[in-house]
Amino acid sequence: MAATTTVREATLELLRRQGLTTVFGNPGSTELPMLADWPPDFRYVLGLQEAAVVCMADGFSQVTRRPVLVNLHSAPGAGNGVGSIITARWSRAPLVITAGQQVRALITSSNWLVNDDPARVPEPAVKWSFEPPRAQDVPLAIAKALLLARSPPSGPVFVSVAMDDWDQELPRHEVDDLLARDVTLRAAPDGSALAALVNALDGARSPALVLGAAADQGGGWDDAVTLAERAGLAVFAAPSAGRGVFPEDHARFAGFTPFAAEAIAQTFTGHDLVLVVGAPAFTLYPYAPARLVEPGTRLMLVSDSPDEIARAPLGDAILADPALTLALLAQSVTPAQRPPRTRETSPDPGRPPAGEPPTAEQVFAAVASGLPDRVRLVNESPSTLKAYHRQIVNRRSGGYLTTPSGGLGYGLAAAVGAALADPDTPVLAIIGDGSLHYTVPALWTAAQHGAPLVVLVMADAQYTILKSFGAFGGLDADGLPGLDVPGLDATLVARGYGVDARHVTYEEVAAAVADGLAAGRPLLLQVAVDPEVPDLL
Repeated sequence: MAATTTVREATLELLRRQGLTTVFGNPGSTELPMLADWPPDFRYVLGLQEAAVVCMADGFSQVTRRPVLVNLHSAPGAGNGVGSIITARWSRAPLVITAGQQVRALITSSNWLVNDDPARVPEPAVKWSFEPPRAQDVPLAIAKALLLARSPPSGPVFVSVAMDDWDQELPRHEVDDLLARDVTLRAAPDGSALAALVNALDGARSPALVLGAAADQGGGWDDAVTLAERAGLAVFAAPSAGRGVFPEDHARFAGFTPFAAEAIAQTFTGHDLVLVVGAPAFTLYPYAPARLVEPGTRLMLVSDSPDEIARAPLGDAILADPALTLALLAQSVTPAQRPPRTRETSPDPGRPPAGEPPTAEQVFAAVASGLPDRVRLVNESPSTLKAYHRQIVNRRSGGYLTTPSGGLGYGLAAAVGAALADPDTPVLAIIGDGSLHYTVPALWTAAQHGAPLVVLVMADAQYTILKSFGAFGGLDADGLPGLDVPGLDATLVARGYGVDARHVTYEEVAAAVADGLAAGRPLLLQVAVDPEVPDLL
């Protein structure tokens, strides 16, 4: 008789072979058969709500640069997680998301916890969504999901599994065949296209390089530095890059590309070539119609995403792995002595007047003065982002994460996932008092695992970014409902989840952050800041 194994054992063996032994989840009854006899070499990281679970997995993936398995609960759990799955698609996180389905005998009659159309629930947030027609197809479906999650452009996928599938048997040889596969997914640029790109860089008077998340995710950090130094490029971070892409204290770093088309065009005034690598050209917000680059400026794009290339409104493009392309360009361009672009210096924001709350920039300047050399930074305080970048500098690949989409809730949970992925590097998460509450249950997970994390809550009791947007559109913020959030005290919430927390003043914040990072355990600090509404652009 031919050898067999169970669907559960085959799937666990596949996950083990691929290194997916840390699972983020929030299980329900339909997931319990998958988790039965949970092996000791697997770690299950429990989150208390699915939106937080997905973002924690995303942050973990951003640090490890590997796929992560996520375990959600049927249709309700998957539905709760969809907003975070949308963000994961923007961040290119290769999440393999599973959800349980009711037993097959109850599906057709649509009983309790039946996901009537499981493949549609997470769409269009995922690259692929599937429910295997047979129990024996589950390991192959998971293998296919993993391959599609990793394939360019990487991103989340979804597999629904009936709860009575896990104990079914399948032939052992099918599992062995799956485990034996080795697939390479990275593609270098076409030789003639690469040569044309090298000629364009060599012949440009003042070329600029715009880097996106895909460049650093693929390991292109060092090659980007080499290329910029060798070719004399001005380097910008793409709008909504989602992570650090270049050392921000480097002489070749020219700053952060704005979001609005008119501001983008002004940023690249004087550059006759703009090369975008590993990002869309460009991510825009808000609508302010203008040509992305001025006439006479050539726009070129290197992306591993056909969609990013197709939706670019102008410019030449190469479909290729961004990091591999950076490495080849660094070896091929002719050395050039172009002067670095002068970057605007940030004036000292000074101290707040006695009795007045500090501005966000004053808080950031104080915090920056005491940061250790080894720290990972996370930011989800969108209204203060420009002030943050003026004062706090990232120098390390993978050293900075932020939300890549317009939705809130990523920052806190991603910071927890990042801290769990690399416990030797403490994480400082700067979070708005509004943003915090979208995934606040992640604090409990941080407490349970002793994550090395300091959360600094910027408290101004309002959705400041929305007031900035309203002012940009000529709207009177006082006439708009739902933009103020008075009475929030994040310290009370944090203590309820088991995290030490306290209010700090401007005079206390630098030392409190530094001491918290050195302690290596979860800490939440709330600082009151000036509620002044900054300009959106």
